[in-house]
This record gives sequence, C-alpha cells and structure tokens, in this order.
Amino acid sequence: MSLTDDVLTICFSGYHTSYKAIRRKLVGLEAVPYKYKSEINYQNIKEQTLKTTLYRLKKKGLLEKKKDGWVTTKIGKNLIEKKLKHFKQYQKSFKKDLIIIFDIPEEHKKERYWLRKELINLGFKLLQKSVWIGPAALPEEFIQYLNQINILPYLKFFAAKEVNIV
Repeated sequence: MSLTDDVLTICFSGYHTSYKAIRRKLVGLEAVPYKYKSEINYQNIKEQTLKTTLYRLKKKGLLEKKKDGWVTTKIGKNLIEKKLKHFKQYQKSFKKDLIIIFDIPEEHKKERYWLRKELINLGFKLLQKSVWIGPAALPEEFIQYLNQINILPYLKFFAAKEVNIV
C-alpha cells in the first residue's frame, strides 16, 4: 500500500477530515473505520510529504479541499472502494470468535503500536490490555507480516465460544 491509498482511505468516510486529523490517523492516534493493512510506518512522516500527497490527490481529482477539511470525490471513492472490497467482505464473513493475547517486549514498541492499530482495523475489540477479541481466520498476509517483523512468537491465539452458563 502507499501513502496515497492510506490518505484516500482515511478521507473515505465522507466526513470532512482536517489535515491534523489525517496526520493523527496515519500515526494511529485515531481509529480509521475503513482501513486495510498498511505496511508503512508513518511515525516520522514529514509534514511536506503529507502536504504534497494531498496536493497531488487534489490535482488528480481524487480529493477535494473544503472549508471544513478534506473529502474524497466520487472518483476517489470508486477507486478506494475497489481496494477495500476484500477487507469489507472479510469483516462481514466472520464472527467474533478469536482471542489474541500478546506480551510484546519494549524493544518492539513500534511493532506493538502497529499491531494494536491493525487489530482495530481488522474489527477487533479490546477486552483488557493486550487481550483482543475479533473475527477468526486472520488474513494470511497479516500473519506473514507478524512473522516478518519478529513479533509472532509473542502472540497467543485462542478460539472463543460464547456459552450461556445461567
């Protein structure tokens, strides 16, 4: 994925998104409702890079600058809907029946931060610190990336089943 795709996705909601909100969502300080896996770490993104990206998207007719902030145009929405189609189908097709528990060391702080952001984007909910519940059958690319960034050994996966005990 690219910065361009991620910015379009953030502005996809239809709401006007300010520059500051776009920046906060890229870094992961705010959740993004329609987000596919981003492999880019935006922690140190330069302000000029983001401004240039927004300008280019505007020039291509994919984004519009309104008084309240940035919004995706029809052309931009069509483009991003195609890319998000797989993700939306994934979210709808599974129940919340996977529990992920992790204890990632401080030396992998950035990866831990990234993981939390991605779990939210995959439809997981926080049960308690480092304990998440969400849809089973995680995307294969997601598991491969966890292994690639060397945090897979710190995660435990459990099947969850709701039972009426009363």
